[in-house]
Amino acid sequence: MLFVVNSAVITYNAALNRTAYQSGVHIENNNSFSAHYGNDGSRHTDYTSSPHCAVTNYTVNPWWAVDLGQPTTVYRVDLTSSAAHCTQINITGLID
Repeated sequence: MLFVVNSAVITYNAALNRTAYQSGVHIENNNSFSAHYGNDGSRHTDYTSSPHCAVTNYTVNPWWAVDLGQPTTVYRVDLTSSAAHCTQINITGLID
């Protein structure tokens, strides 16, 4: 989730339900775990039950991105990760 803040007060989630993209979509048991689950407002991290979360294919350097629609100053980024599938979280190039 991306929050745009003013004087340390959260004013809105700039990424909520915006168009999102990811490097690949994991599909399992007829479920597609696409990028839009990454900014739907849910912090649910168990991809096997609803609401689902975004899951990429197993690949080197997976990525997820959101189009904020306009130039936006971002002061805070909150990430929630699934402990079941992430043994290491290495965030680089968080905001370009």
